[in-house]
Amino acid sequence: MHAKSIVGAGGFCSEIAAIVSAEIALGNRIAQAPEHAGWPEAESVFGELAEDFRTDIQHPPANVSYSVCNDPHYGWYGEYYCKIHKHLLVAGKCRHK
Repeated sequence: MHAKSIVGAGGFCSEIAAIVSAEIALGNRIAQAPEHAGWPEAESVFGELAEDFRTDIQHPPANVSYSVCNDPHYGWYGEYYCKIHKHLLVAGKCRHK
């Protein structure tokens, strides 16, 4: 997926798109393209990467938080959330047993 298709109308905000671009450069791939999901907020865009995040999760970009989900209900492990645009990017598989 090209950078133009992950940002802008129907795509991620520039904060999350930068993470996606870095992830793709590090060999990760998009499992679910960004789409307006209306969750976790009405204006949210949601997308998923196939593998665990490879970028520096300890130092997310400004206005972006990283957290671990690890809830089998959702099925992913890590998530980046833009506090400004309410966009959510998830990655990895749940490790809950």
